[in-house]
Amino acid sequence: MNLDIEDLDFEEDTRSQMWESIGDGLMTLSESPHVPEGVSVTASMFSRDDVDFTTDGWTHRLSDVQGWLAFDGDLPSESYGDFIEALADELGVETADAFEVGSGTKQLSPRSVEKLHHRVETAVRLQQKFVEDIDTTGLSRADATNSWSEAWAEEEDAVAETDSLKPVSAKAAVWYILQLTKKKLNLTPSYQRGDVWRTGDRQALIESILRGIPLPSLILLRTEGATTHEVVDGKQRLTAILRFVGMHPRALEKVKEADNRHKDKHLSTLFTRDYPAFKRAWKVLEKETLTTKLEDEYYFPFKLRNNAEGGLAGEYLESLQGKYYTQIRDKRIRVSGQVIDVEELFEGAPDYQIPVIEYLEATQRQIHEVFKLYNKQGVHLNAEEIRNAVYHEVTLMPATLFAAGDAAPGTRADQIANGALVGVAGLEKLGKTLKDYGFGDLRYKRTKVLSWILAVLLRDTKGKPLTSTAKHIDQLLEEVGGADKDPNHPLRHNSTLATLFKWISDVVEMHMRHDELWAPAFKDGDRGVKWQELQLVGSLVGLSFAMAASPADIEDRIEANADAIFNASKTQWKRIAKTQTKTQWDYIARIATELVGFLGIDPAVASAAVRSQFGSSGFESLRSMIIPPGSND
Repeated sequence: MNLDIEDLDFEEDTRSQMWESIGDGLMTLSESPHVPEGVSVTASMFSRDDVDFTTDGWTHRLSDVQGWLAFDGDLPSESYGDFIEALADELGVETADAFEVGSGTKQLSPRSVEKLHHRVETAVRLQQKFVEDIDTTGLSRADATNSWSEAWAEEEDAVAETDSLKPVSAKAAVWYILQLTKKKLNLTPSYQRGDVWRTGDRQALIESILRGIPLPSLILLRTEGATTHEVVDGKQRLTAILRFVGMHPRALEKVKEADNRHKDKHLSTLFTRDYPAFKRAWKVLEKETLTTKLEDEYYFPFKLRNNAEGGLAGEYLESLQGKYYTQIRDKRIRVSGQVIDVEELFEGAPDYQIPVIEYLEATQRQIHEVFKLYNKQGVHLNAEEIRNAVYHEVTLMPATLFAAGDAAPGTRADQIANGALVGVAGLEKLGKTLKDYGFGDLRYKRTKVLSWILAVLLRDTKGKPLTSTAKHIDQLLEEVGGADKDPNHPLRHNSTLATLFKWISDVVEMHMRHDELWAPAFKDGDRGVKWQELQLVGSLVGLSFAMAASPADIEDRIEANADAIFNASKTQWKRIAKTQTKTQWDYIARIATELVGFLGIDPAVASAAVRSQFGSSGFESLRSMIIPPGSND
């Protein structure tokens, strides 16, 4: 069957480029060394020449890799016409706009081709992220599959979003290093990862500056009414610069505390003018030798590498090797065509400057869009990092981050929710237990799991189906503290937050203590080495509702029904093959509701108990996601 592509009613070059891009994308999708669980793709790779748009051959190649496109169902392969109709339906194109008829053959309309092009481009991007999660990040195939599925759900949520945004106010400029070291910066907003650079990375960054090598743009954000700039991208670079010149806020705070303990010893002056002398004085006064490890912990200065391989060789630069900043301030170097003092480079107005993109007066919604944009363009922020950025001023968000053990190093309970979490029994164990379950420090995995559990427990969708995991969590945070927030929402009160995290801490501790309830095949396949997300969320949600309804005798109920729970986890709650949003919610809902039933708890009583304490319950919303037996889903 020949396709007259010339009949497609859009400009020749654009049309050709779009089909060419689709062909390249399909080829790329066939080349992946890893495939998500439950996704069916061809076992063999094909070349670009195999994607033939002059015949219906391209439909066969698309069928081979359609699993990567995350469609709701399989495209029919028997009939070309049925294939085209099903494809247009999957792309969400209205029937009237989906096709063109030429020479008696139904063909995709320009709008449908446009949508297919976007879908394939998205699939390639998410495939690359999936492979990176496995090969570089080290996630298991199951965890990488969950992340891939959630990313697709977020994409579909974004497409469904119809309300418009106000223009974003932003500007690009170049700043002296002095402007960065003197600017009031928030280096540790809740969405930022910890300091992951090693000493060698920091030294290489400073050596690059000393050699006049341009740096990539820093991205700063100033939210409405704020005077402090939050560091969106470039935290590691800025931390290295601030530490090198002795201007990191934590270091200055540490020195000030010591200065107050040792009046007239001039520790602050030594710190900024003669760091080696400061180290000697610290050892005498604080009875502590400042090792590299302690300097990292205190954010104190570090010295440059003491070898030519480090990048400091030849005229001007060799004399800087192995020195601290205070030892080289007066050294002359050549940077950007200027011969200047090192001090002028870091504390003056030299020709060498750093590009900065500054977002101004951004709303929460705009921040969300900004972070999604950078995520697609290479900053690679995940959904949790984006969420922490958007909602870090909603007290529930930093409280969850802290409870999960993902808060910035040094964060104390009295700094969260005006101290509401101080003294919450078991809270310090919660993050550790999640880590023991297999959710480590990497990119807020524990925060994601804990946020997911809270959203399922507390968010009432009022009859609407649950959306993607990420959007469900975002919507809870939006209801609590977003633009349309309820000022009287219970979760805005510190006492309610304390009760919430005490409840969750107790449930997690109980869940961990009763490991015998869960069959190894339920937790993580036949190995049972660690927990997978869906299984953990479902079982923790079920136990949470049960404990809320009957806290006094929950242990007795578990003991009396342990065998039934174990058998269900072994035989009834088998891991799902499909990774679509609907099937994931169905799986979680079945685990949670059946667990409540095994424990002899009336679901209505459990839901009412949660609603009375926290103002809302997600039990009914969750149960509504159970797919009836015999359904096509």
